[in-house]
Amino acid sequence: MNRYFISDLHLDETRPHTIALFQSFVEDLKDNDPQTELYILGDLFESWIGDDYENELHDEVKGTLKSLTGSGIKVFFLYGNRDFLIGEKFLSETGVELLIDPFLLKSNGETILLTHGDQMCIDDLDYQTFRSIVRNPDWQKDFLNFPISKRLKIAGETKGASKQSKQEKSMEIMDVNEKEVLRVFKQHQVNTMIHGHTHRPMKHEFKIDGNLCSRYVLGDWNKTSAMVLKWSKESLELIDLIN
Repeated sequence: MNRYFISDLHLDETRPHTIALFQSFVEDLKDNDPQTELYILGDLFESWIGDDYENELHDEVKGTLKSLTGSGIKVFFLYGNRDFLIGEKFLSETGVELLIDPFLLKSNGETILLTHGDQMCIDDLDYQTFRSIVRNPDWQKDFLNFPISKRLKIAGETKGASKQSKQEKSMEIMDVNEKEVLRVFKQHQVNTMIHGHTHRPMKHEFKIDGNLCSRYVLGDWNKTSAMVLKWSKESLELIDLIN
């Protein structure tokens, strides 16, 4: 069995190249063994304001995912910071299964921790405060009860504020905190972690209590790079679909 891990595609109407690349990637997956699995570790979309908001992009992506799950390939998804409002309607229409972050993937005697990664960016205090607000079920219920026009307006304003905030912060503040990473490794007693969010694709190796540990960071998909992590029987390997 081959397992593939992706994150941070940020699919949006303004990024047709990424949409086309994702569709091509899915078509290639269909040529794999039906036991192949795809794990999407958040931020598949640039934004998601509720399952009841439909447009051409959403229909296109849902159709692409449905064709993949319909071929027998299992697809799993966990929330990112952009698409945490994806709900049951989307899941039922696509055949995608939701995972709770963090998720422990167990296979062949190995356990790998899957997470979007934003929870480990604890040095970014503004973001963590914002995250605690929007992940509150009461806030989400209120937001989803707004008219779609108001939700779109709020999403646009939030996106603009986020972009401005990032310009004012150092890359170190927006990256994961190393002590927090070690804490998560120890808490879940794992030697391997896969996450996205930071857009810094790389394999990090270090030792915890004498055990070799690996942290694989997925990258965002853009015109110059599209990172995929492949877990085969032999190894875990970061692959760039473009380079």
